[in-house]
Amino acid sequence: MIRFIIFYFLLFAFYFSDAQQFGGEPASVKWQQVNTDTVRIIFPRGMDSIAKRIATITSQEQHQYSRTIGDDLHKVSIVLHSQTIFSNGFVALGPWHSEFFLTPEQNAFELGAVSWPDLLSIHEYRHVEQYSNFNIGLSHAMHILFGENGQALANAASVPDWFFEGDAVYNETLLSEQGRGRLPLFLNGYKVLYLQNRNYSYMKLRNGSYRNYVPDHYPLGYMLVAYGREKYGNDFWKNVTQDAASFHSLFYPMQHAVKNYAHVSFNDFVKDAFDYYQQQWKDESVSHLQFIDSTEKNTVVDEKYPYVTADGSIITLKESYRDIPKFIIKRSNGATEKIAVQDIADDDYFSYNNEKIVYASYKPAARWGNKEFGELRLLDVNTKKEQKITSHTRYFSPDISHNGKMIAAVEQTTSGISVLHLLDVTGNIIKSVQNIPGSVYSYPKFSEDDKFIYVCDRNAAGEMSILKESVDGAGVKEIIPYKNRIIGFPVVQGDTLLYSCSNNGRDEIWAYINSTNKNYRVATAATGLYQAGIFNKQLFTSAFTADGYRLVTTTALWQPVNATDTLKNLYVSNPFQKKSNQLLDNLAERNFDVSKYSKTSGALNFHSYNPYFSDPDYSFIVFGQNVLNTFQSQLYYTYNRDEHFSRVGYTGIYGGWYVQPFIDLNQTWNRTVRLNADTSLHWNETKVAAGLQLPLNFTSGKMYRNLTSSASYNFSNVQWTGIAKQYLSNSNFGYVQMQVKYSQYVQQAIQHIYPHFGQSLILQYRAGSTAHQLLASGYFYFPGLGKTHSTVINLAYQSRDTSGKYYYDNNFPFSRGYAAVDYPRLYKAAINYNFPIAYPDWGFGNIAYFLRIRANLFYDFTQAKSLRTGDHYNFASTGVEIFFDSKWWNQQFISFGIRYSRLLNEDFEGRSPNQWEIVLPVNL
Repeated sequence: MIRFIIFYFLLFAFYFSDAQQFGGEPASVKWQQVNTDTVRIIFPRGMDSIAKRIATITSQEQHQYSRTIGDDLHKVSIVLHSQTIFSNGFVALGPWHSEFFLTPEQNAFELGAVSWPDLLSIHEYRHVEQYSNFNIGLSHAMHILFGENGQALANAASVPDWFFEGDAVYNETLLSEQGRGRLPLFLNGYKVLYLQNRNYSYMKLRNGSYRNYVPDHYPLGYMLVAYGREKYGNDFWKNVTQDAASFHSLFYPMQHAVKNYAHVSFNDFVKDAFDYYQQQWKDESVSHLQFIDSTEKNTVVDEKYPYVTADGSIITLKESYRDIPKFIIKRSNGATEKIAVQDIADDDYFSYNNEKIVYASYKPAARWGNKEFGELRLLDVNTKKEQKITSHTRYFSPDISHNGKMIAAVEQTTSGISVLHLLDVTGNIIKSVQNIPGSVYSYPKFSEDDKFIYVCDRNAAGEMSILKESVDGAGVKEIIPYKNRIIGFPVVQGDTLLYSCSNNGRDEIWAYINSTNKNYRVATAATGLYQAGIFNKQLFTSAFTADGYRLVTTTALWQPVNATDTLKNLYVSNPFQKKSNQLLDNLAERNFDVSKYSKTSGALNFHSYNPYFSDPDYSFIVFGQNVLNTFQSQLYYTYNRDEHFSRVGYTGIYGGWYVQPFIDLNQTWNRTVRLNADTSLHWNETKVAAGLQLPLNFTSGKMYRNLTSSASYNFSNVQWTGIAKQYLSNSNFGYVQMQVKYSQYVQQAIQHIYPHFGQSLILQYRAGSTAHQLLASGYFYFPGLGKTHSTVINLAYQSRDTSGKYYYDNNFPFSRGYAAVDYPRLYKAAINYNFPIAYPDWGFGNIAYFLRIRANLFYDFTQAKSLRTGDHYNFASTGVEIFFDSKWWNQQFISFGIRYSRLLNEDFEGRSPNQWEIVLPVNL
């Protein structure tokens, strides 16, 4: 069994996923490049200055600050994307490249206020340095044997993801005056677990939970990396990861490497690290907070962005591990009412005034995955009617005026400029204020009389302020000076502007009083307070806890504050070195040459090669993909142990056009069919397929929607060999295949097994001169009796001709437990009821960890019809599937299961009515 499990892990571990989109950039984009000894920056025309700065930062970083991870460098291509609305970046092997998504987040508490391209440069380039130096030992041997994906697999098996990200976050903190190592919210997760006595095991902290809040691997990694460098020196992790990536110890390489250099066991190292931080948290407390609601068992509930209404009610956004995001109103008498489900959004922030809610929903471009929009939605709290205000815009963090007639929103242009727009409620722009290049507006708010707009602003150096902008253009005023701080979530109440502000290791509630022109520190809590309102001199806010963001009341302090830096160095000392911290401020930017970058550059780029086994087929595949991800291809060899045939082929698809052309060529030798007990016939076969594919994404509102259409012409040439040539003539056969796939579904909460409403449909037709086949199949998703239950109905139909001259592959979803038969007419109806059994949060040996055990009760009914005799044959089964949602080696998510089927009709192969199967794997 252990060999079986390891086999499947190794098999599927080559299939890595990231944020990459195939053919995601519009065909109209003209690409240019800056090519240095360190990096090749590939970018859309017009982004020269950003590309040159990234090249300057990465070059400086490599030459001055790489030695703590190693001296090796593998030059990398970095692709810049400007038309997405999410903030992200990654470095990947297979193929070796990086991608930066350049739109900055509005919420600076999560990632900081440093210039987003700068932060991406120092964080993501650290991953480049890591991979460059982890190509050693057994990892290097895997690179030789299997290409870049081979190294990726070896590195993932030897160096945990917490180190990759923790070390990169440490780099942010070392090479800037911010970085997540200085942000209170980033480290509050582990602080709050300690303060609320949640003593989770290391395996739970590594793998997460479906029922409890667990911080992800980023803060875990930073804390362990920072502690290691603090206690054992700057070369500690270089030595550890060199040993681990080399597999000096074949089993648990990272744990053994830590023991070798720290001289304590890995478990003791982790315990010592947590003790180090907890000693600094031991005098803090959240006991002074008064929680409005009690917690819910076995789930995490977030209530965010509270707004206090005139009658003392609270409007907030609520979501949980069991519920998708929805706007609710908490009445002053304790009653809670649902207003509406929030549309799909990249950022869940919203604003409220005058019985209206405004927010920005997410909508991608129909064809291009790297082009996205933020569209404004206006929701009436009383009537619960919602309207779309803008289309194909890039708006963020909108606010509605107190009189309900104007909307203020931030636009992030594709050229990197931040613009403050004033609009009417039909979406027409009244006024625009363009920020200076490199600065970012966020969270605009109307003053009580709607004559001014308060807006948070961060400059290129990462300093933040709040500006007071006159609606009539009379001028702008700083209400708090630009300093190294984090500011956000402002709320206007009368003459007072409440906002969250970092201060002395905490995110607190501060306030600006317009009439006195002064700022005050209003409320504080050990793990952060985010957005606030006041009613009857009582402060209401959202506090970060181990059970989610919870609404609380607390005493208002009203302490005057000085206009100083409010971010401070947290918990360790080594990252906070003035010379290194000022790297971004002291750059001598170089004037690199800019040249054209061809879309066809490196089109084939064969980067990885690995075996693939799906009995009876044994394959070896060579993978190709260009850096822009507009062309993917495979060369493959397959041996079939049943027929003993060999097949060589090539597939390729181009995604740079609106419609994607693809081709598949293969040659098979020695195909075999048994004529009788003594005689087998053999033939060779050449197949050619060429066609077009069109993937479309119609996601908007409350539904994810995807439509993919394809059509191809397929040609097959059969050449009989041996004795078969005496009786059979060589033949050619061609057919057309058309396929449409469509899916739509609502948002899912973490504990939802399937969406509570949705459909997944496929329609496929294949037809040639001698054979045809039609397949229609659909899955229909509905809720169950419990919040986390799902009901899934499957309907399917297939028809084919009866000439017997050619048989297409049979993809009909036959009743479970039976050997599938291929009759001219097939009908299927099935019902599935899925529900969770337990959330064990348990594992063993840092090998396997079980997050959820769930069951599916099913009934399948398939009817087959013979057109020759008119007979009908029924294949009904019922049974249960038990699935295990698990993580292996603390990183790889795998779902696998056991199925019992009770056959209610006779099986043509004479099987027992009781059928058991292992379902491996369901999902990776």
